[in-house]
Amino acid sequence: MARLSLMIPCIVFTLVWVRDGRLSAPASLLTGVALLTGGMLSAFTHLSTLRLKITEWDGTDGDNKFEVERGMLDETAAHLLTGSLLCAFDAAALVIGMNVSSTKNGQLYGFWAAFTSGLSSYILVIFIFVIPRLYSAYVEINNVTPGLNGFNRSRRGGR
Repeated sequence: MARLSLMIPCIVFTLVWVRDGRLSAPASLLTGVALLTGGMLSAFTHLSTLRLKITEWDGTDGDNKFEVERGMLDETAAHLLTGSLLCAFDAAALVIGMNVSSTKNGQLYGFWAAFTSGLSSYILVIFIFVIPRLYSAYVEINNVTPGLNGFNRSRRGGR
């Protein structure tokens, strides 16, 4: 899965570069990346608070009943921070590209279009990885009933 997540941005970069692709609205992408940075950082802040709460729940008895949940939160937090950092790099690359390599119509072209396209696609891959993990952590920590948690194949309850 890790190789696929790295192959996607490489393929996007190569396609945009070889086909002389252009980003017609780089300002919109910049806005989206900036908003996603804030969202990922706030989700990280929430996860770090939740992680602290889980540590308190486990106490000092050494039981570690939330060990799996703690691992899920740690992995998700790492992805969120990586995504936030990449969003910042992507925003910087978009600003540089918009000032160095844009047409009169505001289209981004050349290396900067390919680079920001590849980087943005990798951010999207990270975002897609994070969402199910966030939901899984929510389901596990909050003891959501099996019929409602989305991970249960059988639909017991109403039928």
